[in-house]
Amino acid sequence: MAADVLMANVTSDTVGAGVSLRIVGTQIPPAKMSVQVAITGRARVQIQGRLHKEAPWADIGEKLEQSCLVYMDPIWQLRTVSTDVGPESSVSVWAAWGI
Repeated sequence: MAADVLMANVTSDTVGAGVSLRIVGTQIPPAKMSVQVAITGRARVQIQGRLHKEAPWADIGEKLEQSCLVYMDPIWQLRTVSTDVGPESSVSVWAAWGI
């Protein structure tokens, strides 16, 4: 789905205990992956992954509270879960592979 379609359907920002979510996936895992997390203000971000679409999500590392760049071994499906997002705060996450 195109990003402009997704953004057009966003009705409000998430503030507080609500959860925002982004999932990326590939049928053929790459040699290496990197995930960049940008946090402005206050928020917690948990990177999660799973090896099959029916498998449960598993936490990868600790919850992040600062912007960072994470290099990891490939995984079939990856997502980030943002919680405790403060007022005037934002979270952006990018994933890249084949680096």
